[in-house]
Amino acid sequence: MNHRTPQVRRGCGIAAVVLMLAAINLAVMGSVSASGSEVHVSALRIETARAFYAAESAARVVIKCTNEGIALPAANSTLSLGPATATYVSIPIPGETGDAVIHASDGNTTRRLRVSVTPF
Repeated sequence: MNHRTPQVRRGCGIAAVVLMLAAINLAVMGSVSASGSEVHVSALRIETARAFYAAESAARVVIKCTNEGIALPAANSTLSLGPATATYVSIPIPGETGDAVIHASDGNTTRRLRVSVTPF
């Protein structure tokens, strides 16, 4: 005959509750860590877009200067656009066909853009 006392039954109930709480805790920790990595990926996408837009803006400056006969930005000069920056790595010789290379960055991301320039 196996007779359980009420204290033994209470001990099993407490153990079951502790195991359930541990399982819930693990599930919550897993969802929090997943959302943390999603935030990091979203921030990286935003920085990538800003870097690309900075490179595109710097390229538009080169195109506008070429079309209007204005002096081109100097090589290694920097254009600041809020948190992003664009650096003119190389600029074609004024009046000649060539490539303008622009390196833009924001946070941990960088973008490089090459624009072929042909004067009128």
